[in-house]
Amino acid sequence: MRRIVFNSPDDSFEITARDMKKMKSKMIDNFMDYWQDGSGEGDIQIFENSRICSTLMIEPSLELQRIYLHYIDHVNNKDLLSVYDKSDLEETIEIGEEIYASAGLFLPLELAWRGIEEYVKTGKASEQIDWITPEDVPENGNW
Repeated sequence: MRRIVFNSPDDSFEITARDMKKMKSKMIDNFMDYWQDGSGEGDIQIFENSRICSTLMIEPSLELQRIYLHYIDHVNNKDLLSVYDKSDLEETIEIGEEIYASAGLFLPLELAWRGIEEYVKTGKASEQIDWITPEDVPENGNW
C-alpha cells in the first residue's frame, strides 16, 4: 500500500491527489505567508508497505521567492538537488538561521510546483527539472 505524507511547516498529514490544488494555493500562490509559518520548510515522503522509498525536501527562500528541491531515493541511496542556474552555485544565501544553500539551486515557483506535483504522482525526481548530485556543488557552494 502506497502512502504519501506531507510534513508541512506547521503540521504533518497524509495527502492524496485531490489535495494538490489546495497545496498549490498555500505553497505557491500564498508563498510568503505560507513559508513564514512554523519551521519554514517541508518535505513529502512516499512509503510502500510501511517502508520509506523516497523523500522530496522543499526548501523555500523568502529572499529569492524561489524553492529548492532535494530528492532522496532511499532504495538506491541517491541524492539529487534541483538546479536552475549553475553560474550561481558558488553564491550562497541564508535560508534559515545559520543555514545556507547555493542560490543556483532555487527554482522559480511554477517550475518547483511542477516538480512537486510530478513527485507526488510518480515518486520520482521530475524530468522537467535539471538535477545535480551533491558532489557537483562547487566547494564555495552549499546544499
